[in-house]
Amino acid sequence: MREEGAEGLIEALARNVRPVTPVASLRWQVAMVAALSLGLSFALVEGRGLRPPGLALVQGPTPFALVALGLTLAGIGLVTAALAYARPGREGTGRRALAASALGLLISVGSASLVLRASAGGGEALFGGVLEIPCVVLSIGLSLPAALLVTYLAASAAPLRPAATAFLAACGATAFGTFAAHLTCRTPGAWHVITSHAATPLLGGLLMARPVLRLLRSWTQPA
Repeated sequence: MREEGAEGLIEALARNVRPVTPVASLRWQVAMVAALSLGLSFALVEGRGLRPPGLALVQGPTPFALVALGLTLAGIGLVTAALAYARPGREGTGRRALAASALGLLISVGSASLVLRASAGGGEALFGGVLEIPCVVLSIGLSLPAALLVTYLAASAAPLRPAATAFLAACGATAFGTFAAHLTCRTPGAWHVITSHAATPLLGGLLMARPVLRLLRSWTQPA
């Protein structure tokens, strides 16, 4: 009788169990976000063209090219960290990705600053006041597709630290959005390219963390 009762209880519980959708691999998810962001960047370049004077900016280790590399590394690292934090047991991967993204951006920006200081444009002012605003707004606007995709992918896992996941997702998406804006930026000033573009991912993360967190919580499936 006890065995029959236990079997009946198991069958009753099994009838109410919903199939679990498998979560795609971390690398595949990061690749999807990167592909979306790079596609948007190339489409923007096709429509607006590179930042003047054009191809000369990417020929050699110029400040422009170094900052572009730093933003790419930051975007990949931060998105990896966000998606890793959404997976229980992968926090170590998230911490390493976060450290790598910060180090990559700092080295790139530091190298770009040294190159610029050694050039004729080293005496330029660091900030252009209100001229910075359109570039920042465009960068955050261009980050929205990546932010939505990262949030959706993170929600499909099991984020135990949703606040950290949301903040990292917002920063990573903004890094990708800033990369697109960086390629086509029309705001004058070489220091603008280094300082403002490098700082925008953190600013975007601070501004978008709360909306991303709300979206993450609403999209996360209950256990």
